[in-house]
Amino acid sequence: METVRAVLGIDAAWTLSQPSGIALLADDGTQWRLVKASASYEAFLEDVPTIEVLRHRGSVPDADALVEAAERKLSSSLTLVAIDMPLSLEPIVGRRTSDNNISSTYGARHAITHTPSELRPGKTSDDLRKAFERIGYSLATCKIDGPALIEVYPHPAIIELALAEKRLPYKVSKMGKYLPR
Repeated sequence: METVRAVLGIDAAWTLSQPSGIALLADDGTQWRLVKASASYEAFLEDVPTIEVLRHRGSVPDADALVEAAERKLSSSLTLVAIDMPLSLEPIVGRRTSDNNISSTYGARHAITHTPSELRPGKTSDDLRKAFERIGYSLATCKIDGPALIEVYPHPAIIELALAEKRLPYKVSKMGKYLPR
């Protein structure tokens, strides 16, 4: 199987009752491209077009199935799984130094982090990390060596890359607030 740089991004819901967004990106050596974006694990696995589903449901993520589906769509190995959810090798019981630093630096730009707790994301986060570890994507905390799993909080990166004054509005359910009539 050919190897290109490829990232499976997961905007993970902190509970299993809410859907998690998925984006698969690949770099062929000349540019990055979006391979697939889905509004739930189910839609990503079943190749259901997002616009055909009125209400996506939450579900238990299946790391094996997600990686297999990603590699099938890529015709290549997956190199990185990036999850927008607190991840740790130690139990997360409250705000971490990283949460406080991001919120302090980006709070005025509307990009504070949610406060994690033992319950949320709790077991959801631990189970997801362990599932990816079982199939070879260990949590990278300092250095990425080979296939890896990383925690991401994309809003600060988007602010910097887009040279934006503040976090970009993106939730469809809040469009009336973003673009008042």
